[in-house]
Amino acid sequence: MRSAYALRRAPLLLVLLLLAGCAGRLTPPEAPVSPVTVYLLDHGRHASLVLPRREGGMVRYSYGEWRWYVEAERHLLSGAAALLWPTRSGLGRGVHEAITGPEALSGLAPEGLVAVYPLVAEEARVIALKRRLDAHFEAPLASPAYSEEFDLLFVPYPRAYWWTHQSNLVTARWLRSLGVEVRGIPWLSRWRLEAPSASPYHHGEKDHE
Repeated sequence: MRSAYALRRAPLLLVLLLLAGCAGRLTPPEAPVSPVTVYLLDHGRHASLVLPRREGGMVRYSYGEWRWYVEAERHLLSGAAALLWPTRSGLGRGVHEAITGPEALSGLAPEGLVAVYPLVAEEARVIALKRRLDAHFEAPLASPAYSEEFDLLFVPYPRAYWWTHQSNLVTARWLRSLGVEVRGIPWLSRWRLEAPSASPYHHGEKDHE
């Protein structure tokens, strides 16, 4: 019986091992007409996206499994459930009116920050993505739940979370909507910036690489 279970689980483990070795290779669009800078934040195991606000400041978005991120249920069973079958998901948002530059981005991520990837995108695409994400918070039945650990307000997201629709893959989808080319599968929040004119900022360093 145990051997049969192991055989059923083996393909999934193989896929997870393959995904663990993949990185998301990022190439921003060339010469946007109205360029603005967005920031991909790498927190070690998950990522979030920071967009500028036209009225000033920045806003951070993060997607994740509801029980894990919002209810802080982080035991083995909840982790396995989030990977093996669809579970409830949430979209997080944090508005920061006073933050205007990359030097203050570490203050947006109480969960920790490994690296910051600045990416230039077309302003119209950034506005469109922001409107699409904000619409979840402006829905009539939206009732945001605050997570002090992440300093984000979360609302339920209509599509379930699981291993083919997890936080880093959703972040990669957001980046593609901004015109950023994402090659590879950044399942474990492994990113590589391939634009020759830009470099990631690693938290704790004073200068770019």
